[in-house]
Amino acid sequence: MMKTIKYLFTTAVLSFICSNAFAIGGQSTFDVKKSIDQTIEYLEKAVVAYDKGEDQKVIVEWLMEAKQVQKSISSANGNLSTIKSKATQKLGQARSSFNDGDLIGGGAAMKEALAGFKELKEKYSGMH
Repeated sequence: MMKTIKYLFTTAVLSFICSNAFAIGGQSTFDVKKSIDQTIEYLEKAVVAYDKGEDQKVIVEWLMEAKQVQKSISSANGNLSTIKSKATQKLGQARSSFNDGDLIGGGAAMKEALAGFKELKEKYSGMH
């Protein structure tokens, strides 16, 4: 009987520790949505700057901000991860193109990245 009580107590304590560790390390739905929104916001600012013909350094700064924020977007869903990965690739491609002086290629990749993150937002919101 005592062995069973010790076993149940140990199991309960370990379960509590593991659940708290997950809660501390995991992102809440609110945090993920906020990160997606911020990424979209920075990309939209970059697109506006591009459309106005602003200096490409300004555009690259907005792209770098978007790149930093998107790092905190995570999902265990494979489909969402694929959408994020493709959008992130386009974001990197846009930045590289602007840095290489390819404004047209950079603009196209940037707009594709924006569309990808908007799709991610729509699908993520639909699931959460």
